[in-house]
Amino acid sequence: MRLLRINILLISAILALHSSAQLIAQSILFTDPRLDPKRCSILFASILQRKEFANLSTFTIAPLFLNELKFPASVVDLENQLQLIKNVNIFVEIGPDYFYGPAFFPPEWKTGMNNVNRSRIVGFDLTFDVQNEVIKSAFNHLTSDIGVVKLAYFFDYAEGGIHPFFHIETFQFLEQKVGQFLLYQLRDFASVEDALSKILVDGANVIVLNVGQQAALKLLEKAQEKNILQQPFYWLVFNAGVTLSGVELCVGNANFFAVEFSTNGRFTEFPELSAIPKPITPKDLIFRDTAVVGLQRLARLLSKTVPNDITLITSTRDGMENTVIQQKWKFYSYVDTNFDSRSAYEVTVLTNGSIVASFQALKQPPSGELLLNRMRSKPFRLGTIKVPPVITEETDKNGAVTVSGPEIVLAKALLNRLNVSYNITLFDLGVGEEVDGRWTGIFGLLEEWDIDLLVGPFSETWDRSKSFLSTSPIRSITYNYMYLRPSLKASLQIFQFVVAFDGYTWLLIFITAALFAGALTLLHKISPNTLSYTIHPSMLFVFGYLFQGVRTRPPSQASSQILIVVWWFFCLVLVIAFCANYAAYRSFTALQTLPTTVFALLHQEYYKYAYINGSNMNMEMSVSLDPSIYALYTEINTKYKDVIPPNRSAGVDKVIKGGFALLDESPFIEYYARKYCLETSSALWYGAYVFYMPKLLPYYKIINDELTLMIADGTVDRIYKRGYEEQLAGVNRQCGATFKAKALEAMRNPLVNWSDYSVEFASAFGIFIVILIGLVIVLIVFIVEFCLDVYKKPEQGQ
Repeated sequence: MRLLRINILLISAILALHSSAQLIAQSILFTDPRLDPKRCSILFASILQRKEFANLSTFTIAPLFLNELKFPASVVDLENQLQLIKNVNIFVEIGPDYFYGPAFFPPEWKTGMNNVNRSRIVGFDLTFDVQNEVIKSAFNHLTSDIGVVKLAYFFDYAEGGIHPFFHIETFQFLEQKVGQFLLYQLRDFASVEDALSKILVDGANVIVLNVGQQAALKLLEKAQEKNILQQPFYWLVFNAGVTLSGVELCVGNANFFAVEFSTNGRFTEFPELSAIPKPITPKDLIFRDTAVVGLQRLARLLSKTVPNDITLITSTRDGMENTVIQQKWKFYSYVDTNFDSRSAYEVTVLTNGSIVASFQALKQPPSGELLLNRMRSKPFRLGTIKVPPVITEETDKNGAVTVSGPEIVLAKALLNRLNVSYNITLFDLGVGEEVDGRWTGIFGLLEEWDIDLLVGPFSETWDRSKSFLSTSPIRSITYNYMYLRPSLKASLQIFQFVVAFDGYTWLLIFITAALFAGALTLLHKISPNTLSYTIHPSMLFVFGYLFQGVRTRPPSQASSQILIVVWWFFCLVLVIAFCANYAAYRSFTALQTLPTTVFALLHQEYYKYAYINGSNMNMEMSVSLDPSIYALYTEINTKYKDVIPPNRSAGVDKVIKGGFALLDESPFIEYYARKYCLETSSALWYGAYVFYMPKLLPYYKIINDELTLMIADGTVDRIYKRGYEEQLAGVNRQCGATFKAKALEAMRNPLVNWSDYSVEFASAFGIFIVILIGLVIVLIVFIVEFCLDVYKKPEQGQ
């Protein structure tokens, strides 16, 4: 029994030793630090299942991956990297010559098997030089019919070299091309949408993408949404795996080229690719080929037979030079994005770096019918902003919010005639302006192609026409200003009558009256009259006749009568002068404070005036060649800079309060002048409203031609006429809402023809106050005299 137990233990030990020997793994070290170890391990295991590697099934083969170290690497990171490289289970090192790879450390040749040394293979390094040669060949073909190129090259350094000291000539593929060339790095943008917006703002018409698959697909999907994945844009996408992604994009009429590694219609021949999560990337294809070559070398080290003619996807081999593979890279050219497309057009990079390439022919510009069908394939994006009272937002009884206005009605009618569906978006933004080469506000969205057609009361200006496409004028407008008719406050009008003469004149009148009274008294002293004129009655007489308010009999002596005649003549002239001067003052004030022209506005002091900050008026005046208009602009920005309203509502409020004139466009001037009984000026200059589209929108001609027909057949005029009537339906038909205005209106009958410049009660009320004060003084004197018994009759007999 004991002997049996010993035999069992010996057998178990032998089996354990045999099992431990079988569990010793033979590893392949992949030296590209950018690989995803988890994903690549799955793919590696699937490759081992191919029938070509059946002879390796008795071995435990595992992949190892180098760590990607920052430069300069820390001591700890270098020690860990060295420990990984010194692993004796590594039989094959394969991949690019990474800076912190095996070549950085002392050579390691020992393996876990006697008489078997580690093998090193350098290859499968898609360098920037290779990339640039391929891009150069495709770029020259893509731009062969373009005179001046406006290139946007979107680039990701992470997709290129892995050596910290590599040098890249980013635009070396341009050669003799003429144009604008801008480089955009993926790391400089928070999102691909920001990157695409920047590309569009800069006005590129040729877009080259050299980025990873995920970034490229997001860019292309956003480009399709913005309607730029078509002519007149030219697209070159380098090695982003768009035909491996399964994402189908509408590039049928675009000059679109995807030059990339691909299974080229033979995806089913590589079943190992189905083991990894979708989408398949070009990196997966490169790793697959790298793993195949690595396994072939491992089989040779292990003395196992493996076919040498296993098909590679990304390249072919022309032998080895020392440890470096002499390989020819093979790319395919595609003009669609269908999964696993087949193409007969190849780009081959030979071992000496030269290129052998063939590409599909460029597409001609699409016909109008094809463009219209393309336009109908998705909703057209209309954009606008709230601009009361022209563009308003309304909520119906069901709670649905709608945008209304004549421009909205016109845009809907236009697209309905074209049988194109549409979406209308009301943005909570301002109009916007160009600042440092970029547009803000709603025009900023148009510049970034987030809007296909900008509709609203947007005038045609030189800077907008430079940056965008504008339609034929849809509405003629004028630029003018509005203001409130001036009127003094009642408290300031009470003694307004005194302004007929100035202060010195009034003083001279009273001095003259006193001199005449003294002269009359002196004459009576020298030559007594039938009536005695002492100083007191003389003063009473003179001042009484000055104000035409006495009935004293005139003197009887000739000298005194002559003096009185002179005085009466003086009073008559004085009254006439007073009336004439006061009437002239009223007329002058009214005319001076009703400025109907630029010249009148510029040379008056009653009104402050300004345009709305950032408005069309602001921009137009700043570049006007009319001296008077520019003088007005200069005056606003020097004298009235502090009263420039930030928006139209604030400007109208200032006008209603008085003393302020707002410069604006006629549709708004007419509405608010009618609503608040304001005065308006004559036209300063003329303009027009238009619709705006992005600069290179291919549908421009279709839209503008149809709009021109609508103008010719009167549709546009009818829409604006109906809109004008609806807009003014709830506005005051007659002005004069104040009590004073109503009272004057009631008195306007054939018996009295009232004048706008008549002396009003408020202006003459001061005279009545003076009379009232005089009566009060007489009453006081009367009371005093009564108390002193001045009026008491003497008793009879006394």
